[in-house]
Amino acid sequence: MNVMKQALAIGILSTAVVSLPSVAAFAPRPLPPPPPPRNPPPPTVETGALDDTLATIIQNQGLTGVIPAAEHQPNISDPIAQLGMKLFFTKGIGGEKSVACASCHHPSLGGTDALSLAVGVNAVREDVVGPGRRPADEEINIPRNSPTVFNTGLAPRALFWDGRVERVTQTQPDGSVVTGVSTPDSGLGVIDTAVPDNLVDALSRFPVTSTEEMRGTGFPDATTTAEIRQHIASRIGDYGSEEGDLATNDWLAEFRSAFNSNESRESLITFDSVAMALSSYQQSMTFVDTDWHRYVRGDKAALNDAQKRGAVLFFTPQNQGGAGCVGCHSGERFTNDGFFNLAFPQLGPGKEADHSDKGRGLVSNVPRDQFAFKVPSLINVALTAPYGHAGAYRNLPEVVRHYTNPPASVDAFFARGGACSLRQFSRFTDCESLNQNAIENSEEALRLLGQSPFQPARLNQEQQQDLVAFLESLTDHCAKDKTCISQFIPSNQQTNPDNLRLNATDGRGNPL
Repeated sequence: MNVMKQALAIGILSTAVVSLPSVAAFAPRPLPPPPPPRNPPPPTVETGALDDTLATIIQNQGLTGVIPAAEHQPNISDPIAQLGMKLFFTKGIGGEKSVACASCHHPSLGGTDALSLAVGVNAVREDVVGPGRRPADEEINIPRNSPTVFNTGLAPRALFWDGRVERVTQTQPDGSVVTGVSTPDSGLGVIDTAVPDNLVDALSRFPVTSTEEMRGTGFPDATTTAEIRQHIASRIGDYGSEEGDLATNDWLAEFRSAFNSNESRESLITFDSVAMALSSYQQSMTFVDTDWHRYVRGDKAALNDAQKRGAVLFFTPQNQGGAGCVGCHSGERFTNDGFFNLAFPQLGPGKEADHSDKGRGLVSNVPRDQFAFKVPSLINVALTAPYGHAGAYRNLPEVVRHYTNPPASVDAFFARGGACSLRQFSRFTDCESLNQNAIENSEEALRLLGQSPFQPARLNQEQQQDLVAFLESLTDHCAKDKTCISQFIPSNQQTNPDNLRLNATDGRGNPL
């Protein structure tokens, strides 16, 4: 890994000069070829044989192509989900009225923002979403990649990269067992009695309290998260300390219609009802109609041969010549909902003074959780680039390559400039600041990975391409269709209760 520091410096300098003498002498070492598989890979087979192999795999894995929980999520046409959509897109719930939930989680961008690291309250142009969203003074102060909000309603255990919102079970003194959700407000493993037993509802309560994400300098007298949320509810409800804070405020009519209630604004518009609506909307974005699931249900034409070969590799253990991905990405949702350190490159401000981000370890304080992050579902993964907790990998081929040789992939990342090689930061005048301690932190994550049960997948280039093809088959048909996804975005024909709707555009001003 010593080569990383030398290669990083050269990668950065090469962006500032036309040429350098004897660059070849300092060129980063090439990625070594993958070692030969311990067992020969499955031979090339005809389509019929692939189908037979996959039929056995599907049976052994107990797959049906159906996710029962998906049938029980709210529908986007439900009144409360419609209210939640309007709340999700209003900048009125941001402390400075400059950022909406959709600023970092837009349906047109796979439920995320297409950035390596999110840009919250300090965006130069607040309605720009996606790669053109730039922070004022090039200041990146959010340390993580925005996870998708698609299919959050299907997660049974935890949300956020570090699982800090988590379903827990507690045994009471009388021997009874209760379940609930622990949050940063209650502490790890302790049920937060202020939230319902709904992970998405609980999740919806925290971005608005983050100074970097949505709060900014708003509500300066608030000293607790509960007080921040009360200010937001009062602003939306037009009562109390925030009465008149919105120049236009028609939210009471929206809440009364959605909840079919004539309660007073103080009783009806609380942060509980705001979170319920936001949760309903996010849960309505359940997108699981993929070619793979259609194939499992019997449509053998849903996948092409490359995708079928990739599926065989995905589900086949490494000691049988496969990639063994199913060890963590299992079941109909392609995740075991656990946490694992894969030593994806560290970059950016991080969560600690040394710019590291130890992920789950910061929540649990358990040594084995250092640098571990939530194992994501792979459904719709093709829509959510860049990848990793800090968005270090630009595309799926880079992700798959990491699994074949993590040290070499991390080397390659820093050889091309680390953070400076990423689209989001390539024009920053001081992108090198985002690499501060990044090599050292990445080396530590790799050291811990070497002590784990992880084994690199022994895949040649063609097999890696097949695996990527399979991952692309995990994309929902509506999620990738602009017309279909538009029903999850407020239209100009719908009411705009506070005239603060995020009218998202790309960096060139084109509507998303």
